Amino acid sequence: MKLFILTLLLKYTVQCANILFVGMYPSLNHQSYFQPIWKELSLKGHQVVALTPNPIGDPSLTNLTEIDLSEAYHIEGLKAFPTLISKDLSSKDGFNRIFELMEKIVIKELLNPEVKSLIADKRRIFDVVIVEVHYPALFAFSARFKCPLITISSFGTLLNGHDAMGNPTHPALYPDLFYHKKHNLTFWERLEVTYYGFWFRYFYKYDVLSRADIIAKNFFGIDTPYIGDIEKNISILLLNVNPVFYTPRPNVPGLVHLGHIYIKSDREISKDLKKELDDAKEGVIYLSLGTALKSTNLSLQQRNIILRDLSELPYKILWKWEADHLPGQPENFIIRKWVPQQAILAHRNIKAFITHGSLRSIEEAIINHVPMIGMPFSADQPFNVAEVVRSGIGLSINPNKLRKGQLRRAVLEVAENRKYHETVEKISKILTDDAMSGVERAVWWIEYVIRHKGAYHLRSPVLDLPTYQYYLLDVISFTFTGFMIIIVVTYRIIRIIVRGTIKVKKQ
Repeated sequence: MKLFILTLLLKYTVQCANILFVGMYPSLNHQSYFQPIWKELSLKGHQVVALTPNPIGDPSLTNLTEIDLSEAYHIEGLKAFPTLISKDLSSKDGFNRIFELMEKIVIKELLNPEVKSLIADKRRIFDVVIVEVHYPALFAFSARFKCPLITISSFGTLLNGHDAMGNPTHPALYPDLFYHKKHNLTFWERLEVTYYGFWFRYFYKYDVLSRADIIAKNFFGIDTPYIGDIEKNISILLLNVNPVFYTPRPNVPGLVHLGHIYIKSDREISKDLKKELDDAKEGVIYLSLGTALKSTNLSLQQRNIILRDLSELPYKILWKWEADHLPGQPENFIIRKWVPQQAILAHRNIKAFITHGSLRSIEEAIINHVPMIGMPFSADQPFNVAEVVRSGIGLSINPNKLRKGQLRRAVLEVAENRKYHETVEKISKILTDDAMSGVERAVWWIEYVIRHKGAYHLRSPVLDLPTYQYYLLDVISFTFTGFMIIIVVTYRIIRIIVRGTIKVKKQ
């Protein structure tokens, strides 16, 4: 009996690991993708330390230690980030401003006394470090604790994330995440996106990584390896993207798609709001622009067009409006500062969802069979909404070019045309037909890396190829040179023959 108990204890000890989860970006919507993962890891018996601006704060999770980084919400320029990222991202100045803000976040959070203490603690041991892929300076946590590195993203990834894993990125088929168009590119668009790819890689390697390396050496020590070298040894990259919903593409084994990571809401709709939704005989249109961009920050022109267009509809309009009063509120409008979105989308009277196009909102709508009208403002939202349109489950409207009547027509089309409802039901079945949930898949792969002390065996050989070999520049040069030699030799032979023929004729 004692031997049996000892065996169980040894097995439990082997299976439990020390995990450091570094989720830095201050946004509740962003952090809510990571919270279920570190919560599940702690429930499975792992000792988890999470660095986050949004701690769960659940005392029942005894294996979870959270370091509160909420001071990052007060960083200058953070509130302007949605506007900043919605503008031109194809210029060095645009990307510079974005990465400068990200560096401010990293520096602010690394200066946190608890974080500094964690880095300095020589007794600390971690079996794996999980870091957001968009913050390369933080890859130094892996070098500091001499353990495998897993990167993660709450959406897709830019070219640098694919390159770090050796993932193929054909510009005509798989443009960068922030490129304004994804399908059926014209010649000039393919030319533009190809040049953009070369420019971005140069900018990332010689600007972003250089600055990240300086930050890493300042906080983790001068002997910290070059960040670019650490990046080449990432074990796996976890992306919160469901491949069913996006254009199929080849991926290396170390790039793992999770999909539908969302917290299953146990919150119920308040009684007064539920009554209003129940009584809406013609149906309800739900409007929410997320948490990063508040509806109250819309321009006066945008707000007036939305009010005018939606007031002409026969439906009730539930608008997540972050203020007590909506100027000029029409009779068919219901406003709330916050609503349990999953419960709202699951209500039988919801006919359509006007959304900013975050992955979370789109997946929650699909799972609840609600077609959408996308109004993308920034980041990956245009890409996500483009997929909504391509999949036939909604329409897209440019909020910066919003015209009178446009939103009203789009809502009527999506709410009343059965094809959108039928298509979203079909895609919902496909999306949820999976052996694992997104959280289960994330946990399995994290434990996989822990079990094997990394995933070097999944590392793509592309990462060791020189650039000229990857792009076959030597092969192309050899072929071109050989072709030119053949042309020159052929030309000279023909010239000799022609001259000889002319000479014979003259004689």
